[in-house]
Amino acid sequence: MKTRRLLHTSAMRIALRYAGINAVLLMLGLGLLFWAGSRYVDEQISTGLKQRANELVRIEQAKGRNALIETLNAQQTIDVKYRRHFLLISADGQILAGDLLAWPSALDHYGQVTNIWIDGRIVKYPGESVDGYWPMIAAYLPDGGRLLLAQGLEQAEELQEIMLSTIITILLVSVGLALAMGWFIGRTLLARIDKINATAMAITSGDLSRRVPLADRHDEFDELAAHLNSMLLRIEQLMNGMRQVTDNVAHDLRKPLSRLRNRLEITLLEKREPVEYRQVIGETIEDADDLIRTFNALLEIAQTEAGSFRGEWKNIELSSLLYELGQLYRELAETENKTLSIRVQGGLHVAGNRHLLAQAVSNLLDNAIKFSPPAGKIVLEAWQREDGVTVQISDNGPGIPADRYAYAMERFSRLDTARSTSGSGLGLSLVKAVMELHRADLSMADNRPGLKVKIKFACHYAV
Repeated sequence: MKTRRLLHTSAMRIALRYAGINAVLLMLGLGLLFWAGSRYVDEQISTGLKQRANELVRIEQAKGRNALIETLNAQQTIDVKYRRHFLLISADGQILAGDLLAWPSALDHYGQVTNIWIDGRIVKYPGESVDGYWPMIAAYLPDGGRLLLAQGLEQAEELQEIMLSTIITILLVSVGLALAMGWFIGRTLLARIDKINATAMAITSGDLSRRVPLADRHDEFDELAAHLNSMLLRIEQLMNGMRQVTDNVAHDLRKPLSRLRNRLEITLLEKREPVEYRQVIGETIEDADDLIRTFNALLEIAQTEAGSFRGEWKNIELSSLLYELGQLYRELAETENKTLSIRVQGGLHVAGNRHLLAQAVSNLLDNAIKFSPPAGKIVLEAWQREDGVTVQISDNGPGIPADRYAYAMERFSRLDTARSTSGSGLGLSLVKAVMELHRADLSMADNRPGLKVKIKFACHYAV
């Protein structure tokens, strides 16, 4: 089954296509090489025959017939290794020297190398392949005699066989290597993909903690696995958040809903004065508004954490936004006998959603004012450095223990110091979600006394 799957992998299909294309290209290239090699051998044979014929004619002219015959007889043994054959005929047609049996009837060109059909009636030589077209050259001698030189085919055929066998070997090895490479790559890719499939099946079965294993090769599969793991982590966080929201809604909203229902039920038990009905209805509306605000906050947090908030995203002049919020909450602080100092550097810009950033800073300022003691001091600061823009809100209230910072930013979390104050416990959760959406770092620290909340926007978010 795995072999069948392997044959259907993209790597194997690509390897087969590559092997086919490679085979065609190799056949064309090696065929051209074979043709060029055969052509070169033919030219070398033709050149050698012409040079040898000219040498023998010069010997005839310079030293006479006997010297030519002696030369032919002496070198016949030497020229055997070149597969050359001779025939010397006198003017009256008598064979004077050479190992050729007769003059080919089809040879009618002199001084040029010509391919002539040769069979056993013209030449007989042990081991020689005589049937075929042999390159020959004929020359006239001064007294009317004729000289014939022929080149045997055995040496050329051996060379061609070697070339052909080499070409076939190269072709088979290349195609085999291409197929082996495809098989190996297919097995490797299939093994990596099987790991991803196993992880996907485990997650489908409900195990959201599973992750795609990394091979530490830093290749495209590791890059894909890293992105998938990030996505799976995000999905797990969202699922856990949804589960937590569901549990929190069921737990924390049951009491206000029950209180609202009980109030209305008690009011209906007996007849009351209109003023009492108006009072009960007013309290009920306040409770309903609190519930609506809680649900809206939960929805806004969920949308922000999921990255699906549809607000406008643009370049924001953060300095003016912080100054406006500072002025607004300064008046609120003064009504409670507290002071709010604004120390915002001018010209600060970040990219983001103005509404969400305003909501997050408002929540922090509201908490700082709410938990500061009478005559408390709250400070809103903002500055820019080379590494980005920083916003800091500090107060001198009771603060939060260092080991409770993470808990304070969870949904519906209510510390002991906040039990006596109104609120749903969603303010810091929204701040955290907004900062994650804006890729800003949110941190808390001890202000000695009080709490110091710092928001740091990365430099690539500042203008």
